[in-house]
Amino acid sequence: MSSPSLLSQEDWLCLSFLSGIGPARLSRLFTYVMHIEVEDSKLSDVHTLASDDPHATSHPPAKQIDDVLSYDVLRSLKWPDVTAREAMAYLTTGSLSDVQEKKRQDSLAWLEQQNHHLILPTHPAYPESLKQISVAPVLLYAKGSLTALSVPKFGIVGARRCSSYGRDMAFHLAYELSALGIAIVSGGAMGIDTAAHQGALASNQTPSVAVMGTGLKHLYPQKNALLFQQLLDQGGLLISEYPLTTTPKPSLFPPRNRIISGLSMGVLVAEASLKSGSLISASYALQQNREVFALPGRINDMNSAGCHQLIRQGATLVRNVQDILDECPNDCLPMNRTTEHDAPTAEERLTQASSSEACAGQAVLFKQDNKPKQIPKSLSSNAKQIINCIEDQARAMDFDELARATKLNASGLMQALMELELNACLENKDGRYVRI
Repeated sequence: MSSPSLLSQEDWLCLSFLSGIGPARLSRLFTYVMHIEVEDSKLSDVHTLASDDPHATSHPPAKQIDDVLSYDVLRSLKWPDVTAREAMAYLTTGSLSDVQEKKRQDSLAWLEQQNHHLILPTHPAYPESLKQISVAPVLLYAKGSLTALSVPKFGIVGARRCSSYGRDMAFHLAYELSALGIAIVSGGAMGIDTAAHQGALASNQTPSVAVMGTGLKHLYPQKNALLFQQLLDQGGLLISEYPLTTTPKPSLFPPRNRIISGLSMGVLVAEASLKSGSLISASYALQQNREVFALPGRINDMNSAGCHQLIRQGATLVRNVQDILDECPNDCLPMNRTTEHDAPTAEERLTQASSSEACAGQAVLFKQDNKPKQIPKSLSSNAKQIINCIEDQARAMDFDELARATKLNASGLMQALMELELNACLENKDGRYVRI
């Protein structure tokens, strides 16, 4: 694993344990050290070119950490007095307090375990998109497979106390995006975050990422322990910029939102009040030049007031997954699918999801004429009810129309619609469901 030669990975680890340290201070130091490294490399190249011997490979002596870092330098980087003094004590003598030394030993032991990682910006798995943000995290503790960092990613966030409508839509959109090869990024919280992670898991197509606001030895909320394990079992990743033993504190969660948006090509706010922390993610996304999306709700629903405000301010209103794909950067989408015409058909989605439990053992037969596909006998009663309803009306119907006509609750209706899409019996076109 590579890191700036002036400071090792372990050095950065120990510096992160100092009193008064935080992401911004570490980031400023990392930028400074990398600048020194680059300048030193340029001087070395110039020295070689200027040599009388064309085959000369000698270089000027490499700078040592004492040459470039001092108490005054750290203070100029806006490090507090106590933090700067602790840093110089460590860098010159290797001294740490008993608490800091225990953190070092525990962290090194944790890193020895399988699928445990510490990622610096110089690590090949560190996402380029994250390097571009203000205050890019210097250290990312990661548990799971790093594969999730190498695929297109999309963030879904929202209220912890959400409605069944918001929960179902977050689940459905995450399911569809994951089935298309896009990794879902969220914060692992209750409510919308949980629904988004569950939707991605139900797809079982693309590993997802949960960005923690605590250390990875204190996953929060504890109620989602099983969800986090399922995410890991499907090749997903848990990441945090905080030391492993960091416990939950309200002040730690807003900064992690910049990582959610920084990893993602866009962020959907599924439900949010005007004072919701999810709007922080939207704000970070705008600062980072990411696309912002919002799910509309009832005009008198306070849980949708934040989404409506985002839409008024220019966020993209989301009716279906195609609204997301249309606005995301072309080069960020899997297989460059950028238009409704190019979007995967129901047949392709079913092929992609063939290994999931929802499709296990089901044969797919497609008609070559314009007649509707024959209804599989294995469909649930709710799914058959929806098909009969659409055929009786002889027209496309949206979600609300189907809910009123079938009397199904939102959760049951959403599950049946996904079942029908996977079996290529229905297709969602601009939020209206039509027979195939």
